[in-house]
Formats: sequence, C-alpha cells, structure tokens
Amino acid sequence: MHQDQATELWQLEEKFWLGSADFYAATLAPEALMVLPPPAGILQRAATIDSLRSGNRWRKVAFAHRHLVSPGSTVAALAYVAHADRGTPGTSYVAQCSSTYLCDQGRWVLVMHHQTPAAPSNAGVSSAPQKIR
Repeated sequence: MHQDQATELWQLEEKFWLGSADFYAATLAPEALMVLPPPAGILQRAATIDSLRSGNRWRKVAFAHRHLVSPGSTVAALAYVAHADRGTPGTSYVAQCSSTYLCDQGRWVLVMHHQTPAAPSNAGVSSAPQKIR
C-alpha cells in the first residue's frame, strides 16, 4: 500500500469519528456494520446514520498504537486506540478500535467498525505474540 493511500485511510477514519451523518451516508458501504458498546450494540448502515442525526458528536479524537494491514489492493484494516472527547466535562472516552475498508471503484468505503472501551491505563497494544487457549 502506498503512503498516500495509508494517509487517506487514516484521514477517513478521523472523519468517521468527527464527521456528520451526511459524511457517513456518502462513505459507509451499503452492507456496513458498526459494533459499538452498549446500549448501541450492532448497528446496520441505516441505523448508524439515523443515530448520528440525533446524537452528540465527538469534538476531538487522537489515535495511538496505529496499525494498518492491507492483505490486497482493495481491502485494508486499521487497528488503534482512540482517545476521544465530546468537548464537555466527563466526556472523555478511550477505546480499542478496528475498521475494515474496501476500495470500491477507486473509492474507500467503510465496511465494518468495532470499538471496545478501555481504561486509559489499559489501552496499550502489545506486539508480543499472545497464546490463545
């Protein structure tokens, strides 16, 4: 993957955190899913866009422990820790996140996004292999 494509994907990811419902409507894949903490849960495309029209949006976001995997020229996955804030006291949020993008006719669209809330002190990512039992 070229550096300009990687930059484009990270810029899109930031827009998904800070952008409008119109941005989502233009950039979510038709079959997109969002896997969010309760009470939101798993949202399909239409429910995701509807929730943005009535919800309080994030004002700031920063990404740490950024990883990008591109197993082919039309698929890319991002993994990172997000530090977000809605701009009012008590609205800080930290989550481990992943997003999967598809390049559809030369344009990246979001297929799936997942968030797992994390305590700020536990939000790091280990690069050491982990045994799964």
